[in-house]
Amino acid sequence: MSVKESELSLENEKFSAKDISKFLFPSAIGVFLFLFPIFKDGAVNIPLGYIIDFMKGVLKPYGMPIIYGVVIISSLITISHKVFKFKHIKENQFLKNIFEVGMIGVIIRTIGLFFAFALIFQPEGTIFNMIVSENTGQLAMSLMFTIFVTFFITCYTIPLISDYGIMDFAGTVFRGFTYPLFTIPGRSTVDLVTSWIGGNSTGILITIRQYVNGYYNAREAAIISTMFSVVSLPFCLVIANTLGVGDLFLPFYGILVLVGIISTFIIVRIPPLSVFDDSTYNNQEYQTNEIAPKGTSKYKWALKRSINKAKEGGNLVDIIKHGTKTYADLFLTLAPTILTIAITSLMISEYTPIFNWLSKPMGYYMNILGVPEAFEAAPATIVGFADMFLPAIVGSSIVSIKTRFIIGILSLVQIIYLSEMGAVLIGSQIPINIKHLAMLFIEKSIIALPLIVLFTNILGIQ
Repeated sequence: MSVKESELSLENEKFSAKDISKFLFPSAIGVFLFLFPIFKDGAVNIPLGYIIDFMKGVLKPYGMPIIYGVVIISSLITISHKVFKFKHIKENQFLKNIFEVGMIGVIIRTIGLFFAFALIFQPEGTIFNMIVSENTGQLAMSLMFTIFVTFFITCYTIPLISDYGIMDFAGTVFRGFTYPLFTIPGRSTVDLVTSWIGGNSTGILITIRQYVNGYYNAREAAIISTMFSVVSLPFCLVIANTLGVGDLFLPFYGILVLVGIISTFIIVRIPPLSVFDDSTYNNQEYQTNEIAPKGTSKYKWALKRSINKAKEGGNLVDIIKHGTKTYADLFLTLAPTILTIAITSLMISEYTPIFNWLSKPMGYYMNILGVPEAFEAAPATIVGFADMFLPAIVGSSIVSIKTRFIIGILSLVQIIYLSEMGAVLIGSQIPINIKHLAMLFIEKSIIALPLIVLFTNILGIQ
């Protein structure tokens, strides 16, 4: 590699200083916003996380009315289009993708419309009280507000991490780690680190964008979104403290990471993830090419791919236009779906014994594994399918420190939460449905639990 007259020569291809700077500067800003950890008051976050927190404060007075409005508009247009087949929607691909859905989609948006009106007007009646309570409708709206502020900021900043070469560089460098272990491209490390430091909503949005743009096929997108969209490090500490095991956080998080790696290594090789096909979104050409040609250094190949990718990146106006279009698409498509799935799952958890019934086998399973208070703790192993914070609430009353320790780790390894990331995935272009999510949740639970118990016993935690 040589630099002459402000040019960089890589494998007989020359790049100007302008080409190199178009890779370096946007990518540096993207890495800082998405991947740079900032430690403050005993917690860790990314700069993007602090921007999101600031915007949540700014948008708080307007957030709920906007979300209600979007749910109502999206649902009413979808229902009306199903009946009247509006020509303008059928001839506009952008609007067609949002409002032309199957019968299940129409049903979901109709329920979302009903929930929205119930939350706005709060009529009297048992069913309405169940919908609007603080543990169902109010919690769902709070989650939605966080998701859509996150998406609002992320839609305009994701290009810095995805369109100017840094994911292409990471893909070539880290492929030797991610592909043998998890059969996914090296660029997925960016999704993982973003989720790990900043939160799974941001990581999922990156994965959705990469799938839509042809950098992941269906199988890869399914694996990354369900196995790599981990909850953030600060939230793990919140769960540990809620369960009263915060003083054991170092072994707590160490076991969490180890079990997460081992269980994911297994699950990607069995159904349902192993049977997803390699098709791309809308059958476009697969864009990922992370293997350096024979005789070429992978670092030279990574740099060459990155600079070429950056040369294709748009300007600020392009970022704003594409970000606005992406956000409108996500908001109108996902808002009714998230509201419906979140409230429904939370109502089932709060007002029915279904999770208690489903947890019986887990009680026997934990009892065989020697977990104290196995049957008392069993519901906490299942209820996380509805919402990620519920296991900590259910498990906090358990006497045994060891059991609370195990429950906390399991709830974070499970990853699949319908009220948030599950609802986002079901409403996204990634071909994942609720059956897939349920199967993956069960697989994670069955595979991870004995590993957690084993490592807990090795460390002598009682």
